[in-house]
Amino acid sequence: MKQDTELVVLDVQDNGIACLTLNRPHAMNALNLPLINQFEEAFFKAEADPAVNAIVIKGAGKFFVAGADIKFFIQKIQEKNYSDIIAFTRKASELFLAIEDSKKPTIAVLGGLSLGGGSELALSCQAIVATDKGSMAFPETAIGIYPGLGGMLRLARKIGPALAKYYVFTGKTISAADALELGMVDHLVSVDDLSETITQLVLKGDQKEEKKVLLSDRFKYIDTFFSHVDFEDMVTGDITNNVDVSFSDTIIKTMSRKAPIALKMANDIIDLQIGKSKKDAIEIELARLEEIFSTQDALEGLTSAGKRRPNYIGK
Repeated sequence: MKQDTELVVLDVQDNGIACLTLNRPHAMNALNLPLINQFEEAFFKAEADPAVNAIVIKGAGKFFVAGADIKFFIQKIQEKNYSDIIAFTRKASELFLAIEDSKKPTIAVLGGLSLGGGSELALSCQAIVATDKGSMAFPETAIGIYPGLGGMLRLARKIGPALAKYYVFTGKTISAADALELGMVDHLVSVDDLSETITQLVLKGDQKEEKKVLLSDRFKYIDTFFSHVDFEDMVTGDITNNVDVSFSDTIIKTMSRKAPIALKMANDIIDLQIGKSKKDAIEIELARLEEIFSTQDALEGLTSAGKRRPNYIGK
């Protein structure tokens, strides 16, 4: 029987595939410092094991990962201890970079909901295999902060800055089917076919085919909208361009419920990351952490999460 303190379970299978299971099902596998510490240890152990050919990452229970544990953030904000938030975020970011750059294939199994940091983790893996229960979302701006684990960078590089802004500004859920269409997910399969799909993906190794993404009209419209409509106009609701009024009204209404400072920082960061190296782009995210977590809106958003609608004041 696994102990409650075993937050990451490492299982090396006979076929050379190491399975890392994030094991906090009671907390939807939310990322906290003890879990990240064990995750880091297990990952590097698997990566150094000559018997391991690939590393698969999944969540225990019905979820993948429901982001970072906001209780930690609330406590540190109340203590005005922003250095611990920065240290935690940097540690997790460096682990995600190691997962992305590993010489051994890293595969996320998106068999359930993922939010925030969980979606950022999935995107840091070299491949994603999903079931129809899988989904991603970036809800951070609704709770007063922004995605800080490289998610905005990886999302923009997968689907372009405009669509990345759409998902970060709105927090809209990305279904497994949409993620497949957008090229974020490599395979969408049934639960029964997960194991065989992963095995075949590992066998292909560097032979994995790069799929050309052809956006449907729905995604083309969203991409055009967020490419050409000024950010300030979205925030103020002053959209006068020749756009679909119903769509623009929905965007305006949705963004009005988000933290304005978090939206502005997310917009600026995505713009600044364009053309930067991966590490430099991630440093741009990390550099704004104290600024965002020291706002009144960050504390308001985090403490109200799941309880009530936050009252943002833009400070």
